[in-house]
Amino acid sequence: MGKAIIERLVDLTEDELTLLTRLALAGDELDPATVAALLGGGEDVAVALLDRALDVGVLVVAGEHYRFRHELVRRALTDQVPPHQRLAVHRDAARRLGAGGAPPAEVARHWLAGGRPIDAVEPLLAVAEEALRLGAFAGALDALGQALAAVPEHALALRLRAEALDAQGDVGTVPAYDAALARAPEGERDDLRAKRALAQLKQGDVPGAVRSLEGVQPSAVDALLAEALTYSGAAALGFIPPTAGTAKSAECRRLALEVGDAGSIVVASWAQAAAAHARGELRESVLADLRDTRDLPHLATRVFDGQLCVTQRLLYGARPYDDVIAFADALTDEATRLGAARGHAFGVILRGEAELLSGRLEDAERDLRASARLHRAIGGATGEAHALQRLAELEWYRGDPSRAHTLLDEALDLARATDMGFHLLDRIFGTRLALVESADDALAALDEAEDDVRGALETCPGCRITFAVPAAIAAARGGDLDRAAEYEGAVAFLASVVMRLPAWTAAHHEVLGHIALAEDDVRTASTELAAAADGFAIAGQPLDHARCAAASP
Repeated sequence: MGKAIIERLVDLTEDELTLLTRLALAGDELDPATVAALLGGGEDVAVALLDRALDVGVLVVAGEHYRFRHELVRRALTDQVPPHQRLAVHRDAARRLGAGGAPPAEVARHWLAGGRPIDAVEPLLAVAEEALRLGAFAGALDALGQALAAVPEHALALRLRAEALDAQGDVGTVPAYDAALARAPEGERDDLRAKRALAQLKQGDVPGAVRSLEGVQPSAVDALLAEALTYSGAAALGFIPPTAGTAKSAECRRLALEVGDAGSIVVASWAQAAAAHARGELRESVLADLRDTRDLPHLATRVFDGQLCVTQRLLYGARPYDDVIAFADALTDEATRLGAARGHAFGVILRGEAELLSGRLEDAERDLRASARLHRAIGGATGEAHALQRLAELEWYRGDPSRAHTLLDEALDLARATDMGFHLLDRIFGTRLALVESADDALAALDEAEDDVRGALETCPGCRITFAVPAAIAAARGGDLDRAAEYEGAVAFLASVVMRLPAWTAAHHEVLGHIALAEDDVRTASTELAAAADGFAIAGQPLDHARCAAASP
């Protein structure tokens, strides 16, 4: 059958057919450089074959590439090649492509198709490193899986796999770091131990994370930042004295400024903010960042976007809302004096959030809309998305879910367009869940949200509670009590260990109240929802107080 197809559709000489078969084995999409490398006869041979194949209609142009007009033709060509010759062609293609500087993925593909997985390891590692750089963690893990299948104890592959799982927030991250540590050169082990400790912290094992850092002396910048974040986070959570986090974060900020890498400076700023929070000096840290970044608008945007999950701690009962508003006013005044547009926009949104949560809806709408405009004017997509998400909450409080959904759609588009948007996806999808009116729709909405919010690129440990609370309530309303219990456990940990703020304690009571309602336990539901209402009142959130009071049976 295959031979008949070739004879009918391919009007080429025997030599041309042989060369075309090599291209067919390479795949369905080819670029001129790949064709030249595969054929090995130089550019003239490649051009001549491409001209002939186009003339007879075997190949067609697809953008900057060529592809076979019919898959049947390509398959017929490859089927004529005996297995041992096919292996030889793929191996020769891998050598030629590698020597010609072809994309590592193509080189690896041919080594694997040629039955030489050992030779595919190096290009697979190159694929994985590029995928990690771009945030394509699933692609990195796929390439690393193939490399480790060939060399199970490859030190670099094991390290990259641990880092990829870490970036996704995978529960297998700590064991993956253990596997990497077992094979790592001595000089790299302390760096890996620091990253492993941060992974422990992010997964809730704060005491274990601190113990893991005993005697560790990292040297790489990313490992030093991991160490500083671990100590600062542990101090902010009350597990160690603030002095340890303060010293490490200051050291890392100095190092990051020396290196000049914007991403490192942002991470160092987060560590410093967490340490400042542990000392009770978060507001002073925010003002210091404002002064440090006033002449660097792009860096200022990243630094203040990264402060979202830290300054949110001011908004849920840590301080009276009048104090938060006064701080926001001081921040906007200082930003105006310094001519720092990003700091000004940040102060305005902070004031709007405090007004929203304290029930001053007209004032909140004015400031949140102003903040969205200010952020748009300076290209601050994360800040604009944050303002829109808060405006959606405002419309929810007002009872206008349609308008709230529109605002959330705008916020989501913006959040996904920025590398700092992971601070917002929990909030955006959490608000979406809160907007679901029908219990029958709750589980479908939760399924959709879970598909969209996963891994380090979509979630932030400090912001996770903004999703976990509405997710637990949605699961309870939908009757999935197992899933509700799972989210309740996350809320309990986040409220009592990570956040430890009155409003989030109240939110935990609200979750327990809804679970009790789903179980028809009226007495427990009434007790928990009353505790939630009282907690929100203490935190200064009258609208949340009213919601829980109304929900009590």
